[in-house]
Amino acid sequence: MIIDGHSHILSLAEDPEYTLEYGREGSLCIFRSLGALPSHRQPTEEEWEASGYTRKGWPVIGPDESIRDHPGFDKIVVLGVSPQYLEGRLIGTVDSNDVLGLGEPKHPDRCNDYVAAVVGSDPDRFIGFGSVNPAYRGVREAVDELERSVVELGMSGVKLYPMYQHWAPNDRELAFPIYEKAQELDIPVMIHQAGSTRIDASLELGRPALLDDVGREFRDLRVIIAHCGWPWVDEALFLLTKHPNFYAELSYLIASVSRRDLFLMLSRCEPMFVPLEKLFFGTDYPGFLYDPVELKGKLESVNEEATVVGLPRIREEKLAGVMGENLARLLRP
Repeated sequence: MIIDGHSHILSLAEDPEYTLEYGREGSLCIFRSLGALPSHRQPTEEEWEASGYTRKGWPVIGPDESIRDHPGFDKIVVLGVSPQYLEGRLIGTVDSNDVLGLGEPKHPDRCNDYVAAVVGSDPDRFIGFGSVNPAYRGVREAVDELERSVVELGMSGVKLYPMYQHWAPNDRELAFPIYEKAQELDIPVMIHQAGSTRIDASLELGRPALLDDVGREFRDLRVIIAHCGWPWVDEALFLLTKHPNFYAELSYLIASVSRRDLFLMLSRCEPMFVPLEKLFFGTDYPGFLYDPVELKGKLESVNEEATVVGLPRIREEKLAGVMGENLARLLRP
């Protein structure tokens, strides 16, 4: 079983060009580190065009493109982005090109309907996680939408974005009703508790330790820490040590570190009392560095680093579990 446990789909606004602009800001640090853009000032439009990267940060992706770019994968988790205001503009998952045939209105309020339609286009391949934002139109509406997304639309989980939407994941008034409903519905909650290169995102709201209150209050809630808390990886791993129903997926982190660093990180999990069964593979596709095939090969080949660093190889069945079976087991009713 091979699963991409973290991927995105469609656009982030009605105008598909906005998705490209959004990706360009988030990927600017990558292109600067490659020496393709100036590091000491904002690049001009001419420099963006000359770099060849101006349209490569975060392209608009439909179901066909996602399947095309995941050869050899059994399943793909597609994540909705709930409505939010970013610097005065309303964004969220939108099928701006109407590839799903849902028609008008093309609006972020329909983010969960879009994700459900993606799953419906190929239910054997796609697993849908909806999304809600309690700071958008209030907690009651977010809870109702979460229930609708699961009961009526068949979502398998929910993805939350506290640092992007400027609410704390341990806020008892805003966040806890979401967890209570998710626990009642018996679905996992994936939470972006990690860093972000988006300027507007609040790093102080991204620390994994903020989830400790969630684990203490909701003992039966299955929580997936997105991106393994990168760059606060050890903080995230300790939460997996402490809370029996906490898990983490590797997207963003796996693209940001070398294969050797990935091997070393996986090698220290079990000595830190973190079973590798608590980790899942993910890519954050379709971002610039997030090629599913390349990242799959990176994980599957990590044991080539064992001899060089003088550590035991990771058991192949453990790596195979990270590649998909661990997540499949979590999602089974």
